[in-house]
Amino acid sequence: MTPGRGTTWGTLRTLLILAWRTDRRAGLVLAAFLLSGAAGHGLVGVFLRELTDAATAGRPVQAALWALAAGGALAAGVALGRAELALMQELAERMGVAVQAEILTLTSGVPTIEHLERPAYLDRLQTLHEESRELYFAVWALALVAEHAVQIGLGVALMAAVHPLLPLVLGGAVVPSLLVRGRAARRLDAAAERTAETTRLERELSETATGAEPSKEVRLSGAAAALDELAVRHWEEVSAVQARAGVRAGLLTFAGSATFLAGYVLALAGTAWLARQGTATAGDLVLVATVGVQFVTQASRLAFHAGSVAAGLRATGRLTWLRGYARRAARPARNADHRSPALGPPERLSSGITLRQVSFTYPGTGRQVLHDLDLHLPAGATIALVGAHGSGKTTLAKLLCGLYHPDRGEIRADDVPLHALAPGEWRQRISAVFQDLARFELTAAETVGVGDLPRLGDRRAVEEALARAGAAGLVAALPGGLSTELGDTFERGHRLSGGQWQQLALARASMRSSPLLLVLDEPTASLDAPAESAVFARYAEAARRHPGAVTLLITHRFPTVRTADLIVVLDAGRIVQQGTHDDLVTRPGPYADLYAIQRDAFTT
Repeated sequence: MTPGRGTTWGTLRTLLILAWRTDRRAGLVLAAFLLSGAAGHGLVGVFLRELTDAATAGRPVQAALWALAAGGALAAGVALGRAELALMQELAERMGVAVQAEILTLTSGVPTIEHLERPAYLDRLQTLHEESRELYFAVWALALVAEHAVQIGLGVALMAAVHPLLPLVLGGAVVPSLLVRGRAARRLDAAAERTAETTRLERELSETATGAEPSKEVRLSGAAAALDELAVRHWEEVSAVQARAGVRAGLLTFAGSATFLAGYVLALAGTAWLARQGTATAGDLVLVATVGVQFVTQASRLAFHAGSVAAGLRATGRLTWLRGYARRAARPARNADHRSPALGPPERLSSGITLRQVSFTYPGTGRQVLHDLDLHLPAGATIALVGAHGSGKTTLAKLLCGLYHPDRGEIRADDVPLHALAPGEWRQRISAVFQDLARFELTAAETVGVGDLPRLGDRRAVEEALARAGAAGLVAALPGGLSTELGDTFERGHRLSGGQWQQLALARASMRSSPLLLVLDEPTASLDAPAESAVFARYAEAARRHPGAVTLLITHRFPTVRTADLIVVLDAGRIVQQGTHDDLVTRPGPYADLYAIQRDAFTT
């Protein structure tokens, strides 16, 4: 995302505010260093001119003093440059950490998950992550642009004192070179953006080939070499695009340098002619030679750092986009009259959750996943959602949780539309376990406790949640009990099986004592059928004891859903059947057919 002309100043302001918030005192010290360096570079030429004139006039003492002054100015410039670099590296690191933290906060704070499932958004986020540490370098580059501009201004004044046309000669060479270098920087940035998706794919392939989770299938299938070859192919594709952009940018940069060189040679020749005519001194020739080199060098650096500023503005523009996206997504919803503020969820459901003509298409795709769903989920009931893979079960669960909004229609909790509820408050009244469950590599107590953050450190609440999920025995068998570190990322971590992770996820979903909606989306796929049936029966019984909530079970195992109060059958995003098990199993249709197939297979 590149900021347009109308937003450039706003983006620049955002960048400066980021730097100011990182460390105000250090920023002021850095500014003082830069201003001192600019003045020091300008004085070197003056000191050398006076040194030359004093030496040619036979004034050795004055020449020695001017030599000391020139040497001191050069030494001070080198020392200040090193101090600038050290301070800038520290500030860049700190600003990068702050921006990374903000990215994490903004990304995780968006109520929906669209930005995490769309490649275009992921590419922007990936680029922003990579550029976060460079933002303060862009601020430094901006300061250096100002420093170089001051140095160039001093050089113009000094050369104008020799002859008014000299600044025009070098200045005429500067402008086209700056334009050329800016175009070169834009080419490189455009190449990076064009290859962002391929770069991300190459990284995913490399991680798949070397990661612990997929390693079993990779080894058994012998796919490591093929994955590596595919990753190399993507890397070569990215390298080829960026290399072509780099060659073109290099040629443009060379053209700009040639322009500088031509202007510098012409300025020296002009000054030498003036000295021959007697209107300039030998010191003036040294001054022009010194300031001219500085002029060319500073103008070249000005062009380079201007490119860094432009890159920083583009990165800041991406951060501004993320801030705007998060702000719009988290903006409080409004009631139908568009005047009342966002509502809170009811304390308990009296009627239930109702879907009216709900349709949904994943953003960026043209395939409709859900079609005009009309469904009532009664309060206090356990509803089983069944259907083939790709029928829309998990998508429906995401809509109920507010992770996506319907394209058409509405979902109501009692009489309140979900889009009128404050997203954060609605999420706090939901517990869920999805088939792609999270594996928090924390202690066992923390892995369960994050299901209800206010009670994260409440051991008794964690133990009760484990008991409700039937996972108390699992934790008791761990070497350190609730204090056991889980996962294999760390040396002391205890490795768990897929079924054990699912048990802990069920316990995590049991941490909230009174959720309005409990979603169990294939949470027991790693357990056997009897164990899964026992889990679902336990939650169904708990739902009947707390009639103010809805419990939604999603599974492919038809015998497991017999205890559900209501069974809803989805097929290609449409509700094709609903009723109790005893009703559906005797009625011709997909439920009876699929139930018979699974029953016969189990019997056989």
